[in-house]
Amino acid sequence: MKKNGVNQAMNQAMNRELVLCTLQHLGHCARTNLAKKTGLQQATITNIVADLIGRGIVEETGSCVGEKGRRSIGIRLSDGVYRVIGFRLTRRNFSIGIFNLACTKTEDAYFERIEDPNPEKILARACGLINDMIQTHPEYVFLAVGVAVPGPYYRDSGEIAMISSFPGWRNIQIQKIMQEKISIPVVIDHDANAAVLAESCLVSDRDMYDTMVYIAVGQGIGAGILEKGEIYHGAQGVAGEVGHTCVDVHGALCECGQRGCLTLYASTVALVSDIRSRIGNPGMSQEEAFQEIRTGNPIAVDAFKTMISYLGVCIASMMFTYNPNCIIIGDEITELGDMVIQELRAYLGRLNVGKLTKELSIELASISADSAFTGAAMLAVRRAFAHFEYFPETV
Repeated sequence: MKKNGVNQAMNQAMNRELVLCTLQHLGHCARTNLAKKTGLQQATITNIVADLIGRGIVEETGSCVGEKGRRSIGIRLSDGVYRVIGFRLTRRNFSIGIFNLACTKTEDAYFERIEDPNPEKILARACGLINDMIQTHPEYVFLAVGVAVPGPYYRDSGEIAMISSFPGWRNIQIQKIMQEKISIPVVIDHDANAAVLAESCLVSDRDMYDTMVYIAVGQGIGAGILEKGEIYHGAQGVAGEVGHTCVDVHGALCECGQRGCLTLYASTVALVSDIRSRIGNPGMSQEEAFQEIRTGNPIAVDAFKTMISYLGVCIASMMFTYNPNCIIIGDEITELGDMVIQELRAYLGRLNVGKLTKELSIELASISADSAFTGAAMLAVRRAFAHFEYFPETV
């Protein structure tokens, strides 16, 4: 495949983006630590950091421990004027919040339950709230809006192909619709991709994994695949859409057109539906169903183990396909805590592939807030890091 060369300007931009991303991951460090982590020369770090401080992107924080235990002047991403907006859409609700460059929420997030799934109404409402946030805070420079959506999402065309169990959401040109209504750049990706980016970049030591897979187990199921710090999107952007992989060729018909899709058996919607049916309580809420599992109701626990077995099939497939160092389980299923990991390990332990499972780390999502919501903000911040022209020379 033909590759383009890298000129001096591109090289400078790549180094600057590397420094910003590394500083975001480290949170607070000395220039010497930054040089070691990035592999850049100390002089290069000095020049880049000086420019970033001049633009109000980075700030000095007093002394900290540098290389070899020496005291040095610490630096971090500034909590000054730069902000992004994160927007996460799910089948039941949406969340919108203002974040700083470290992807920490700086204002109270707005949360709204969805009563009418009509795409035009939801997106008009969300865009109106986003514009209100921008206008209400003239003290900030808003750089971009990051959006995390269920899929399949065609990243190449900005189109949501469909969202199962969400009437009306087929072939929605969400990128075009939102960008026409919002004056600052809008960047959109699948919610699992946003989540894996956030988990990798904001959680300490997660950068040691070359290949990481985040599996969102909520109202639907999706996977975000991170290879050496970069999201693997595939040709059209739908890589990782594991919710529509077949786990039962004779199973129920899915909205995507095939039978036996994983979402029909291993989503939280499927789990709660199964427990309701087994117990005979059609009005049981998700929280009530989860509580039955936590308290050891044998009927609910058996439904949970059945659901985990289907999820285990998906994870085993991901293990053989992508050979990850780490698999992170996130979204609504994490409300059940460590029992999710314990059951998955028990399932995978029955596979006769010793090294593959023994050297695989399986973890719950670590970001206390919604990983995909924080990831939406991360999408916006990373776009700003890559498009430096949006930062004025002085602030």
